[in-house]
Amino acid sequence: MPVPESPPLCSPQCLPRTQRAVAAALAHYMHAPIAQPYYVRGCIPEPDEAAVTVALWTGPAVRDKWNLFLLIPLVSDGLVLSAMQVTTGLMRLGRGTHIFGSAGRRFDGKPVLRGSQLVTGRPSGGSRDSTPSACPCLDGGDPEGPKGFYYQKPGQLTWY
Repeated sequence: MPVPESPPLCSPQCLPRTQRAVAAALAHYMHAPIAQPYYVRGCIPEPDEAAVTVALWTGPAVRDKWNLFLLIPLVSDGLVLSAMQVTTGLMRLGRGTHIFGSAGRRFDGKPVLRGSQLVTGRPSGGSRDSTPSACPCLDGGDPEGPKGFYYQKPGQLTWY
């Protein structure tokens, strides 16, 4: 099954800038739960589309952990998402049951689930009738830092 094409971004710098912002925001949740009982294990940039694969793990101990991989789009309703919107969407995992379909790919030998339901909707801070704001990526250069990270094994962190 082919992966649907991502909507165009407002500038060539937008995708790397957004990926770096999301990776920086999610890196904090490697040591604190983003939503009970989920910890972030990785934020892997998708090279061919405006998305990241977020790796989560849960379990009473590292050897008993359970992995969950979610494909999170970085564009929703034609607008680029902020790192705050992605983080807030992942926090919704702790508030109920979500049904995720397959994204049709695998990562680290496990199926990747479609996480677009977590981040759909308009950006926060505006009314429904307001027109979309200008692209948040145009104000400034490409931020420093990695576009992603992933724990291959406990204690073995890889930066992208």
